[in-house]
Amino acid sequence: MAVKRTGQLSLAEAFLGDKLSGGSSPLDRLSGLVKWYRFEKLLTPLRDGGPGRAAWPPLVLFKALLLQSLYGLSDRELEEALGDRLSFRRFAG
Repeated sequence: MAVKRTGQLSLAEAFLGDKLSGGSSPLDRLSGLVKWYRFEKLLTPLRDGGPGRAAWPPLVLFKALLLQSLYGLSDRELEEALGDRLSFRRFAG
């Protein structure tokens, strides 16, 4: 199964760069403290290799669920927040 590529900057992030975030948000600090490669190593075998659309990488989905839990969001609120908040998108990758 194909895997979506992530990490592309939004237009606002590309223009403003570090001025936008400052790098000191709680999510930026959390992202720097956690060794995400360990989670990725555990989550990668869970991906289904079947046909269909390209899937989101398991680590991105895990980070989205972590955001949902930390901020007490419903599925719909998480989707809206990921589309709206640059800090959430940067954290999730």
